[in-house]
Amino acid sequence: MSNLPARTRSFADGEILLEVDSDHEMGFVILSGHVELRSGLGTLIDRVGQGAVLGAVSLLFGGGQEFRAIARGHVEAVSVDRTSVSAQLSRNPELVRETANAILSQLDLVPKAERETVPVDHDGPIAKPGNWSHVHVKPASSATRAGLSRRGLEITQMPFGIGRKPLRGEQSPRTEIALMFPDSKPYNLSRSHFVIERGHNALMIRDVGSQLGTVVNGLRIGIEEPLNAVELHIGENEIIAGGSDSPFRFVIEVVA
Repeated sequence: MSNLPARTRSFADGEILLEVDSDHEMGFVILSGHVELRSGLGTLIDRVGQGAVLGAVSLLFGGGQEFRAIARGHVEAVSVDRTSVSAQLSRNPELVRETANAILSQLDLVPKAERETVPVDHDGPIAKPGNWSHVHVKPASSATRAGLSRRGLEITQMPFGIGRKPLRGEQSPRTEIALMFPDSKPYNLSRSHFVIERGHNALMIRDVGSQLGTVVNGLRIGIEEPLNAVELHIGENEIIAGGSDSPFRFVIEVVA
């Protein structure tokens, strides 16, 4: 411990490093251990470890924190304040340009008519046994169009699983996955993310223990949520696999 930086702090399991809308203009760099990031409602956003910067938005732009940061196990982290960050940036103008370009590249600067995502009508009766005949999965973003034709794919066998293509050395998921997409860290897709299946009373979509959950017609489901499965309806259903800003977006079309 004596050779760690002077501003190094230790946190026990369950201790809060940063609080939502509080802890203004400060952050941490994780030296060891793991930290959960949760929303003000307690929803799991991410799990991060060594080298991760907590409170980046507050450090760059000021204001309170976006997420609650909670230690999971013993955590060592170096505290950072916005004044120190500003001083570093003023001495590194090239770094400022790189950072600005990286931020701008992530912003939605394309007019609505040119966006890659597709509008979906969420209205329609529940897809109950006997009132639907075909189901198609279609891409709704460039990330899913890369592995799926624009016309989509008819689902002929259920359960039909969608997930991340395992990297070399990773185990294949226990759930059979019919459609896989490559992803890079920090992952939005889990190896086994969600399945479409016939329920007793309706056609269902179920999150099968993904890390970040699944959004179905605006409702998030998953192991960290009250529900891990919901009914699909006749017509188009909008699916986001991962965080709300995940590029892995689909339309599940249920045809009467």
